[in-house]
Amino acid sequence: MFEGISADVVSYLVEKNDMALAEAIATFHNSETFQKLEDFETGLYMESPAYVYDMLLSELKYGKLSQIP
Repeated sequence: MFEGISADVVSYLVEKNDMALAEAIATFHNSETFQKLEDFETGLYMESPAYVYDMLLSELKYGKLSQIP
């Protein structure tokens, strides 16, 4: 599940934000959203890729996460 969500989020960044693949991968993998996705205690891995993508966009816009402790 985790890998599929990651691939979809990176794909969204490439398609919807016009990022190069390497930039999209680095952006996601260096984010707090990605750290929360890797932490099974947050349960974020059970959410949809679109939800995780929206969280990432919020983090990128505001510089921090506010949805997951």
